[in-house]
Amino acid sequence: MRKVLLTILVFAVLVSGCGGGSSSTDASTDSAATFRIPHGISPIREEKDLRANASGLVGTEPKPAIPDSPPPDFIAVADLVEGIGEMASPGKEVTVQYVGYDYETGKKFASSWDEGKPYTFKLGAGEVIPGWEEAINGMEVGDRREMVIPPDEAEGPYPPGIPQGKTVVFVVELLGLGKKRPPQKGSEASKPPKPQKKVPTTNKTKPKVEVPKGPPPKKLVIKDLEAGKGPAAKAGDEVTVHYVGVLYKNGKQFDASWDRGEPFTFELGSGGVIAGWEKGIEGMKVGGRRELIIPPELAYGSEGGGTIPPNSTLIFVVDLLAIE
Repeated sequence: MRKVLLTILVFAVLVSGCGGGSSSTDASTDSAATFRIPHGISPIREEKDLRANASGLVGTEPKPAIPDSPPPDFIAVADLVEGIGEMASPGKEVTVQYVGYDYETGKKFASSWDEGKPYTFKLGAGEVIPGWEEAINGMEVGDRREMVIPPDEAEGPYPPGIPQGKTVVFVVELLGLGKKRPPQKGSEASKPPKPQKKVPTTNKTKPKVEVPKGPPPKKLVIKDLEAGKGPAAKAGDEVTVHYVGVLYKNGKQFDASWDRGEPFTFELGSGGVIAGWEKGIEGMKVGGRRELIIPPELAYGSEGGGTIPPNSTLIFVVDLLAIE
């Protein structure tokens, strides 16, 4: 069932101001009661439609519609896209992508797309600002929600860069949920944590990607630049890679794990990456470097994604560091 679009109003204050004559308090109450975040009909998006790129982000960065009216003194939200996945609730780990703007100046101060990855936190654990704690609670996976948050609800450990003492507006998309709960006594989770896996390293350096002459190929092109000597990747394996991605059209880089200083790990064959990667990395051996030229239908298609224009052929150079 589609959820009703939300705009949080202070009804108790409104009711208490219904008697007697008008006053400045009545005027501010009327303003609050009529505050709306502008939006049209909200399309529905299912979890299977959240096709992420290699960094874990989905689609292009949205921009909020900031109302042309004084900011409210309460948290106001509206669903711009409605998901039909599992619902966020306190105690669950949530993964979101977001962009944040100063309500007054319209200036952007934070963005998952600028950071190059989504953000994961435990809802209700005080890891983010109170405005997020309240406004993300009840979101469903696939939801895109705009939030107007007053200054007193915008102070906390995350997200970064919030202008002090300012009303802010966020567009937040809920990408996924974990199901972690506080560990029970005697449970496996209550035991001392196991040592973290060592992040694979490489003695290679970031490759320079050359765009071939001529029109882009219509089929996936796989070329081993360096042969690996380790085991070969297959569906079901957890693989760790370094990569650079450029547009075939002009050679412009749109993503690179090298620039973040952190390799990317995913399960091959799980559908968590584009089809060109699923097909192109299978059979690759640890230690190898492979070039993939991926047509749009095996990448981001007619919609594009992030800084990738629609109908783009992509070139990746991928180094396979490890297989689990």
